[in-house]
Amino acid sequence: MAKKSQPDVKEPLAEGADWPTGMPYTLYFPRRGGYAAADIEYPAPLPRVGDTVEYIDPQGINHWYVVNEVVHTFQNRQTAESDGMGLLRAGLPAVYLARSRRKAPRRAP
Repeated sequence: MAKKSQPDVKEPLAEGADWPTGMPYTLYFPRRGGYAAADIEYPAPLPRVGDTVEYIDPQGINHWYVVNEVVHTFQNRQTAESDGMGLLRAGLPAVYLARSRRKAPRRAP
């Protein structure tokens, strides 16, 4: 077996190719005095800072939000032999929203 003289070099990823395209995450909607959380429990594209999110409430009214922060979280994975800082696993990303100044389009009567 021949030895390689140089290690394999990975090609850089295309722009945005390293961003998750299908995963659950938690949206945090601004509310008086804090945030209201809503889990997206199915694989969905993870929004980026600056993206617009539309929420349609139970009355059918559109509300627009802008993503102002995405926080990737980690949690300890408890094992029988771990003390203190054990193995880490990814938690749900937290997507924080701010109200958008965008006006909802007018609907035809």
